[in-house]
Amino acid sequence: MRIRSCLMILVTTLVFAKGGITTVPITSTFADLDATGLPYDVQSDGHGSYSNGVAGVTTFLTSNGYNHIAYGDWQFDTYSSTTRLVNLSFDTNDAAQPGGPVYTAPANPPFWGTQSVLAHIEDKCTFINNDMLTMKVGSKFTCPLIIRFPATSRTDYRLYIARSFTGYTETSDVQVSCNSADSGGCNDWFIDPIPVVNPDGSTSPGKAIGRLVLSGKTLTNDGDFYVAFHFHLTRP
Repeated sequence: MRIRSCLMILVTTLVFAKGGITTVPITSTFADLDATGLPYDVQSDGHGSYSNGVAGVTTFLTSNGYNHIAYGDWQFDTYSSTTRLVNLSFDTNDAAQPGGPVYTAPANPPFWGTQSVLAHIEDKCTFINNDMLTMKVGSKFTCPLIIRFPATSRTDYRLYIARSFTGYTETSDVQVSCNSADSGGCNDWFIDPIPVVNPDGSTSPGKAIGRLVLSGKTLTNDGDFYVAFHFHLTRP
């Protein structure tokens, strides 16, 4: 009976999308400021949380993950929205500099400072056999994360915070934490840069490292950036 009730709860959370793909709706909240009051590099547009299917936004766990794992990856998209955006920042002090430990190419973002952009964000946890839905409370693991935003009608920029997916050795992955769960699986997550471990064993908030790539017929390396963010996801 317990197995049947778990299946019933999971089935009731599913929404059928195009092509027969099923998804688990997720509410996504992007923090704007860190604990010290400094702005994050990836923020909301100032209009609150993003809900699946509202104002042209999609935010869900998708069934078509890697390694035959269903509902293990988060996908977020505002490309079809006319009202919801994401605030994205590229600052000179966050750009990797020549001679630095993560420098690979001159920093050449499409803008300096903060702009509101259409965005597609996804983690690829299942690529390395991690599953967000079946996480236990208090557990953490790392996953690759990609942020995509438009360059022109035919090309996109991609910020690859995705070392385990791309093999870009100067970049990092991100940390996914499960905060609570019910009989259907984890229902509350944080996605953050991987914390820094201090000499005394304590941890401090870190910054992720992402390579900015302009996609087209060829991939153009537009430099590496330190990126701060805090995403809070809940089901539904």
